[in-house]
Formats: sequence, C-alpha cells, structure tokens
Amino acid sequence: MIKKYIAEMKALEALVWLSKNQELLRDFMEQSGGTVTDIFERAKDPQFLMFVVEYCLTTDEIALECAKALKIKPEELKEILIMLPGSETYNWT
Repeated sequence: MIKKYIAEMKALEALVWLSKNQELLRDFMEQSGGTVTDIFERAKDPQFLMFVVEYCLTTDEIALECAKALKIKPEELKEILIMLPGSETYNWT
C-alpha cells in the first residue's frame, strides 16, 4: 500500500506531467474550471492533487500515459487517489 506522503508526491508528479502536455492540461482546466494561476496556487493542496489524479484516471489512455511517466503501475493511480485527503468521499460507481 502506498503511504500518504508518497501519494502526495506522485500526485504532484502527475500535475507536472499534465502541465507538460498542453492538450491534456487544457482539457483538465476546462473540466475543473481552473486556470494556470489556480494550478500554481493549489499545487501543494492535497485535495487539488486528488482532482489531478482523478483526471488522470478518466480514460485508460491517460492513465497508462501518466503511469508510464510516473514509473508506476497504472493500478497504483487508484491507490494514490485513495490515500489523498477527500478521497473518503470518492464514489467509485
């Protein structure tokens, strides 16, 4: 099981990865209603990072690309999500 601090670190890495892909970043910002300024201001907010990981799990393609960039197994993205604050209200259905 992934520890909380590792989950937060990997979620931050996912945000960095996302920020390097303009198409995905634009889609993330449209879906979240956020701006580039929001990303910089909230990058250390574990709940915001939860939204980043949720986005990375929206499609198999994104999840696989993100997992590869983070050097983790794709299923570890779900473990990361579970360890982040706010995930206790996450609905898997």
